[in-house]
Amino acid sequence: MKGKDMDLEKLLEWLQRYNLSELTVKDGKFQVTLKKEAQPAVFPRQPLLGIEEVAAARADEPTGAGGEKALDAAAPDDLHEVKSPLVGTFYRAPSPEAEPFVEAGDRIGVNDKLCIVEAMKIMNEIESPVRGVVREVCVKNGATVEFGQVLFRIEEQA
Repeated sequence: MKGKDMDLEKLLEWLQRYNLSELTVKDGKFQVTLKKEAQPAVFPRQPLLGIEEVAAARADEPTGAGGEKALDAAAPDDLHEVKSPLVGTFYRAPSPEAEPFVEAGDRIGVNDKLCIVEAMKIMNEIESPVRGVVREVCVKNGATVEFGQVLFRIEEQA
């Protein structure tokens, strides 16, 4: 590209069109470098609830903490908690039109599928480590889950 033919607007258009962060054009002794600064990600700030507010909110809920139906047959201390082994998206069923793998009140065996946690486009099936009855589904379908977050509470049975 010849120096007199160089068009700043054309260079800016290339920067945008090809989503470049930097563009350098040389013509003999003449050189132009355009840099686009990265925009910082903006995350909305949400107030964190204290333990008292969470306990009060849960006391008023007729269902499980995730909005799913819960059965109160066993005390929370007697329940086995199935936790997420990774960060991802929680799915109760293998596809949007399919029935959930399990519901509160279902009897399950060891290695029965409970849900799917999708992470980086990989569908990770979560299986039950115990035999028993599902007492609580703790997460809503399609919700983001964190590592170690409780997904299900299961009353263990022999």
